[in-house]
Amino acid sequence: MTIHLRTWGELACFTRPEMKVERVSYPVITPSAARGLLESILYKPQFRWQVRRIAVKKPIRFLAFRRNEVKSRLSPRNPEPLMADEDRTQRNTLALRDVEYVIEASFHLTPLAGLPRRKPPCEDEPGGEDSLVKYLAMFQRRAEKGQCFAQPAFGCREFPAHFELANEAAMQVPANTNPDADLGLMLYDVFDLTVSKDQQPGKVEKPQPRITFFKAQLKGGVVNVPDWAEMKKQLGGAP
Repeated sequence: MTIHLRTWGELACFTRPEMKVERVSYPVITPSAARGLLESILYKPQFRWQVRRIAVKKPIRFLAFRRNEVKSRLSPRNPEPLMADEDRTQRNTLALRDVEYVIEASFHLTPLAGLPRRKPPCEDEPGGEDSLVKYLAMFQRRAEKGQCFAQPAFGCREFPAHFELANEAAMQVPANTNPDADLGLMLYDVFDLTVSKDQQPGKVEKPQPRITFFKAQLKGGVVNVPDWAEMKKQLGGAP
């Protein structure tokens, strides 16, 4: 089952991982950022998202600016306050401006689907068998109402993303919006998306980073995203 979601915003920054200090954005949204946006609307361990295609609906335009940031992070183990004036530094950001995308994605049930749960179903989730139809209806209902677990963002929290349901026709991009281009190696995801059948329902474990890349190309205004089974080969796992 496939869904289409239109999302747009004033600013976006999908930072290249090779840039350690200054933030430099990819020219388009990455599959991992698109997955995170979808999960902010609906996430259940009983299924996972597979981003299929990304339509770039507006011209790619960059915007450079400088921001004041702090170099340290607050820790719950350290009760000492963080003095922003003493820990401040200026960093450059090369972000995208006035972005709009249509994300095409599908559901895949995980081995956790149908297993007993530690907590009863919530009001937002109807009872019954864990199925693709059930989660599709949940996502459509939440997207139509503008509901989300966390505010979707384009790379940085201060760059909010607006969203609405779309259809396959929205994947059509006007001619000459952006020229066809080889985008080079693009970040696919930073985690192993495989869900083990040995994982216990309701138990959240901190995943280890497992970075994967793919050769991205923009053709006809659309970026085709490989299947996770193909990308898993980079991690040395079976497809």
